[in-house]
Amino acid sequence: MNQQQWQSHVRVYEKSSQSKRAYTRKHNLNYSQFLYWYRKLTEQTPVSVTPNFVPVVIKPPTATTENLGILAFPNGIKLVINSPVLLTQIPGLLDL
Repeated sequence: MNQQQWQSHVRVYEKSSQSKRAYTRKHNLNYSQFLYWYRKLTEQTPVSVTPNFVPVVIKPPTATTENLGILAFPNGIKLVINSPVLLTQIPGLLDL
């Protein structure tokens, strides 16, 4: 079956009061194929719609030579933090 035939079935179905399953049974159509063509023919996005994009500049995180913080654990291990990115992630890690 070609696209024009499916378009015809979709138009007739939309004017009917039947469910998709009942319509496909009545017209001896494959239900899965009907669903595929129904979606393809009714959910097309208009060509004239242009999404609005906003340019975003992402700067790489800068490491500093200064210590922003030190975590000292009871076993003697120390974690020296010199990255602002790592510093912002620490509160979430403490909740684990």
